[in-house]
Amino acid sequence: MASITQIRHRLFLIALVPLLGVAAAGVLRADDTATETTIPDVPAEAAEAVETIIVTPSDDPNPPVTQLDPDSPPEPWDPAEIGDFNLVDQLGRPVTKESLMGRPWVANFIFTRCAHQCPAMCVKIKQILERLEDSDVRFVTITVDPEHDDVERMAQFADVYSADPDQWLFVTGDPAEVYRLIRKGFKVAAWENFGSDRLPGFEFAHSMALVHVGPDGRVLGKYNSQIDDELVTMRRVLEGRIETPPEHRPVPPIEEEPDLRNVPAQNVPAWVLRLPTTNASLNALATLLLLVGFMAVKAGKVQLHKQMMLYAFATSIAFLMFYLTYHFALHHYTGESSRKFTGTGTIRTVYLTILLTHVVLAAAVPVLASITIYRAWRQQWDKHRFIARITFPIWLYVSVTGVIIYWMLYHLPTA
Repeated sequence: MASITQIRHRLFLIALVPLLGVAAAGVLRADDTATETTIPDVPAEAAEAVETIIVTPSDDPNPPVTQLDPDSPPEPWDPAEIGDFNLVDQLGRPVTKESLMGRPWVANFIFTRCAHQCPAMCVKIKQILERLEDSDVRFVTITVDPEHDDVERMAQFADVYSADPDQWLFVTGDPAEVYRLIRKGFKVAAWENFGSDRLPGFEFAHSMALVHVGPDGRVLGKYNSQIDDELVTMRRVLEGRIETPPEHRPVPPIEEEPDLRNVPAQNVPAWVLRLPTTNASLNALATLLLLVGFMAVKAGKVQLHKQMMLYAFATSIAFLMFYLTYHFALHHYTGESSRKFTGTGTIRTVYLTILLTHVVLAAAVPVLASITIYRAWRQQWDKHRFIARITFPIWLYVSVTGVIIYWMLYHLPTA
């Protein structure tokens, strides 16, 4: 038998529903035109506490955000997939991720002692379900006060709205399990109020979001139950008339740049991972050969100069072949054609400056070197000396900066 408190609570909710029905009327009219919802006045202190929960309106071009506790800043709302959970509904039946698979469902969050927003949200859900009469969508109403809201109280709350237990579940369970699902699964706000914020009927602050979950358990969208336009949008999505708008979708996860120094050998062959070091070694060798060749011609050792410059040219050609091989192979095995520099600030500016000049001048080296060697072979010494004065500093700069870029990209601590 229900206690006096439970009977009083039920009578209060029954009396409240007609008022809220009037307040929510017109939310889902046949012409899909949203109207303004009027809610009875609430204490200013309670309204201020509720306003701390952040939900992005549908016309905001920015991605949706969430605030998981009152002391943390808003952050991107980025749930990907709801993990396993084990709760119970108003009939005491187990509710798990597995039991909800195969049908789309919409989660929302309430507590039965709520004096204002939770009943209003449930009235709106009731109206949505009446419009979705032939749909296989289920609503799953989860309490944020599981220590108080046991199965019996959730059943009483469900009875107020004449909830069909096959289409509208009122769920509770172990507090740790409930909060893990709400905050780590759905990644929405829910916390208990204390001190001056804890007024009767406002013991908890929580998200007023409706979270759409697909039949495969993936989170598809989030809608603010307090914004009628968003409820209309959600209903159109549930009916299959439109796709989930971008502003309601979870923020895509940030893909981390692969650390090619720690890529497992089974993903990238060892010979590919060794190529950056090989290429740097070839650049270093070309630098040495160029310097020896330069000193040889200054010393009048023409034959030694000729040999060193031809060796340097062959080394640079080998570098070009290995360089292209590395980037093609890297893209094949990882989907990334290069390793990106992760340093910031001044060091990044320095790196990008060196890289830009290196790339631009490197494209000129094969042409300039070929012309210089050709004029020497044709014994056009005046023309050879003229172009050599242009080719040599560019060639030397490209070879030296090739080694510097390798060191900054793979061995500099800030990178």
